[in-house]
Amino acid sequence: MGAGWKFRGEFRRGRAVSVLLECIVVLRNRREAEAIAHKKLIGADEITVTEVSKDELEALKLKDGDVHL
Repeated sequence: MGAGWKFRGEFRRGRAVSVLLECIVVLRNRREAEAIAHKKLIGADEITVTEVSKDELEALKLKDGDVHL
């Protein structure tokens, strides 16, 4: 089981090239993490989610409760 979640928001809005933003939320509870990420990626046309391992979070120097854009 992962220690956090990575959310990737895609913003199209008539642009020739879409814009991608990543939001990493360090919480085990996916529902809580989704609520936080949706506030950060408001207006995204599509949001995908990926589970992040503890090792990946340690490499990024993120700890429990952190939100990184």
